[in-house]
Order: sequence, then structure tokens, then C-alpha cells
Amino acid sequence: MTALTAQTSVTVRPLVDGDDASVRALFRRTLVMGDPLPFDLPELGRYESLCLDWHLGPGRDDAAVAVSGGEVVGFALVCTDQAAYRRWVRRRAVVYGLRSALGLLRTAPRSPQARFHRSRLRDGLVISRTPAPMPAHAHINLAATHRAGWTGRLLADHVDRRCRAAGLPGWFGEMNAVSGRRAAGLERLGGQVTHRAPNHTLSWLLGRPVDRLTVARLLPGTTDVPQVP
Repeated sequence: MTALTAQTSVTVRPLVDGDDASVRALFRRTLVMGDPLPFDLPELGRYESLCLDWHLGPGRDDAAVAVSGGEVVGFALVCTDQAAYRRWVRRRAVVYGLRSALGLLRTAPRSPQARFHRSRLRDGLVISRTPAPMPAHAHINLAATHRAGWTGRLLADHVDRRCRAAGLPGWFGEMNAVSGRRAAGLERLGGQVTHRAPNHTLSWLLGRPVDRLTVARLLPGTTDVPQVP
């Protein structure tokens, strides 16, 4: 794939061996809508692995990073094989849930660690029951300094190309927004909000209602959308 460069000197390129640590660090730095967790979570590594390891392992050929000044400032983790991903994540999600439940037994009920586990288990149940509106998904994340520029658009273009290369008509992703905001802007960028649910974890962490939006994008020129199993 040819790297893409914006006028802001951000380059989007495929992953190389040294990128994994940068992707993981950016994931942790931006976990709470652009900020890190405000408390220590000993089990954060397990949660990070559940979110990232498939995309940095079996699915890494579809992934890309955005680089500015030699620093990774964003990433697009793309899944063009939903069936393989579901097989990979099913067992690991159960193990994560069981370990989190056991962790609750050893944690003070009112501690932030216990509240995080309870909220994530509640959110995970909702996510597991939300239908996939497209046969591919992506997770796009940006450093706080690049959320208002072209970087997100460049990464979305990368996702479009990977879906076209796989012969897929579109993709979906999940975004978080303060309740009542962002949906109109997403639709102007070519996405359609297909599902909305409270994000219990972020609502608790931020102290205000936050929604998880499932956003589907049909690639331009595509009219035939296969049913997602």
C-alpha cells in the first residue's frame, strides 16, 4: 500500500514491527475519550489484550498507523474477516469476563477498580447482543492533538481501501459521544448511526451521559450489501 500524506504532514502507512508498542501506548493514553484512566487498574493489560491482540496478530495486515514527526498519532485497526474474529474473541471474552467477576470478589465494592469491572461487564453484554451492520469493522483512534484535523479522514480512507481490496461493501465502527451529540456530523461524513446505547463505563468515568454509537459506512458506488451472519 502506498502511504498517504496530508498537507498537515501526517502519513498513514501499514504497521511495521516496531509499531505495536506505540499502538498500545496510544490506546492506554486515550482510553477515556482522549484521556487515560484516572486510577491504576492492575488488570488493564488483560483488557488491552482483548481489544488489541487480534488486530495486532491475525488481522495486522489490514491495520495502519498515522505518523507525524516520527510519532504514532493515530491508528486504524481493521477486521475484514468477521467470522475469524468472532472465533478468536468468543473464548477470550468469556475468560476476560470470568476473571473480571473473580476480581470483583477480591476488590472493595466501592473502589474505582470494582466499578470499572462492573461497568465493563455490563457494556460487554450489550455489545455482544448488538448486530453487526456490515461485514467488516474498524477501530480508529487518534491522539488528542489530532482529533480536529485530517488524520481521522486519512485513516477512514485506509479502512475503505482495505474493504475494497477484500471485496466488501462497507464497514462499521463504534464511537462514543456525549448523549445527543455527534450523530449528525458522522452522517455528513458518510456514516449512518445504526445503534445507540448508553456507555455505562464512560458515563461513570466522565460523570455525564455518554452513548456508544454503532456507525456503518457503505462505500461509495456500492449498492449490494450482503447480510451479515
